[in-house]
This record gives sequence, structure tokens and C-alpha cells, in this order.
Amino acid sequence: MKHLKYIQYLTTFFFIIAMMSCDRKKNEFIPLDHMTFINSYYKNSVKISYYILIDNPDSENILKKEIIKYAKKKLQYNKSLAQKNIASINFVFYKKTGNTSYFITHKENSDGLLSEEISHYQEDFIANYYVSKCKEGTIEKIYMYQLLEETISNTCKK
Repeated sequence: MKHLKYIQYLTTFFFIIAMMSCDRKKNEFIPLDHMTFINSYYKNSVKISYYILIDNPDSENILKKEIIKYAKKKLQYNKSLAQKNIASINFVFYKKTGNTSYFITHKENSDGLLSEEISHYQEDFIANYYVSKCKEGTIEKIYMYQLLEETISNTCKK
């Protein structure tokens, strides 16, 4: 009878563990705010890049929609493009892996022999959402890994 109780506890424990692992969130976006890169080599053409990890990415079509939704939501609150010298904003998405997880708590290090940069992990690259200013609007494009670019919106007047 004692053994039956232990078996029942073990079965319940493994059932709970199995349910928790099946309940993983899909497409959890993890912004790497400390890695925001501002390229101001050209004073009147500043480019801002934001890096984001995606934990447990979904299938390509669903993921693309989620990336577009994420970028558009961030753009609603981002006032950088209103600044005259900002030319573009770039959202760069990588899959969260053992390699890229390092950047959750660390900045890139490009010094010396032991450089650690997120771009070294191209196998984990997912997409790039690029927003470029024109005279009276913006062009928004998405580049999914190994696919052609796709224009999401174009409010530039021709």
C-alpha cells in the first residue's frame, strides 16, 4: 500500500511537469535595451537599432505577423523618428538560444580575441523590421531570414 502512494505521487509530479512544459509561451519577445545601437557617423542621418530575442518562436507565418505587431506597437510610443536627424529605426530579431541568451545580461564586446557579438550567431537570426524616413512619411519593410524583403507600409509621397 505504501508503494502505491509513492507511485501516485510520482505520477502526479510527472503530469504537472509535463503540463508546465506544454504551456510554454510562444513568441515571447525579450528586448535587449542595453544593446540599443545609435549610429551617428553622419550627423543628419542617424540610425537606431534595437535588438530583440524571441523565445520559443512560432511557425514563420505566425511569427512574421507577431513581429510586425510588435514593431508597430513599439513605433507608436517611439518618438525618435520625429527628430529631424533620425533617418531610420531598425528592429533586429534573434531566436533566444544558449548563444544569444548571453546578451540578456551582457553587452556586446568587440575588443580583442574573445569578442562576443550577437551578429556572430547568424543561425539564430530571425528577421529585421526596418523603418526609413522620407520627406513626408515612412517606409516600413520586413526581412525574414532567407526570404525576400516585403514592404509593410509606404506613406512616402512620390
